[in-house]
Amino acid sequence: MNLDTFLGISIWSIVKIFVMFANLIYIVFALVMVRQVKLMTDTLELGYEKIIIGFSYVNLTFAILVIIYSFLTL
Repeated sequence: MNLDTFLGISIWSIVKIFVMFANLIYIVFALVMVRQVKLMTDTLELGYEKIIIGFSYVNLTFAILVIIYSFLTL
């Protein structure tokens, strides 16, 4: 029995699927964060709302790019 396989399934395939699932959960978190930042900037006026909103969208963009990359490398 090879240590890299378990019941005929590669352990690395299982790890990749788990990582992709974790990335999907992170995208949901990033979407919630964008919504919370929007609600916060509607409530508070601090003078640098655009920077905070920009950071939240950059975070969401990178999360989407990472999941696309992990789908392409599966």
